[in-house]
Amino acid sequence: MERNEFIKSLGLGMALVCTGACFSACGKKSDSPEPTKPGGGSVPSGTTASVDLSTQLLTVGASMVVSSILFIRTAAGNATTSFAATQAVCPHQGGALSFIQASNYIQCGLHSSRYTTSGSILAQPNDGGTTNALKVYPLTVSGNTLTATA
Repeated sequence: MERNEFIKSLGLGMALVCTGACFSACGKKSDSPEPTKPGGGSVPSGTTASVDLSTQLLTVGASMVVSSILFIRTAAGNATTSFAATQAVCPHQGGALSFIQASNYIQCGLHSSRYTTSGSILAQPNDGGTTNALKVYPLTVSGNTLTATA
C-alpha cells in the first residue's frame, strides 16, 4: 500500500468512527429521567417560623419572609385574622414571591404569577406555563409572637 492510499483510508476510517459516534449519541433516548422543573416552594412539614409583632409587621400591608414563609399583615390588631402566611417561593418555577400592597396581591418576581393572600390564583405566569395555588399556613399568636406552622 502506498503512502497516499494509506492516508486516504485512515481519513475515511476516522470519518466513519466520528459519524458513528455522533449517530449513536443522537439515536437513542437517554434512560435517565428529565430534570425536575424548578419550583415547588414547599416548606417541610412541621417547620415553624415566628415574627415579633412588637418590632415587625407594624403596619397594614407590611410583609416579610422568615424560613421560606411569607408573612403579611392584612388588617390592624394582633389577632390571627389580621395576618396571612403563605409559601414564599412560587410553585411555577421557584421565583421569589412578594406582597404588592398597592394592589393587595402576592406576585412572583420571575413570571408575574399573581395570588390572593389566601393562596388562590389571580393570574397565571406570563411565560405561558401554569401554576398551582399557594400553600397557606395556620397561624397562632402568643403575646407579641406570631407563629406559622407548615
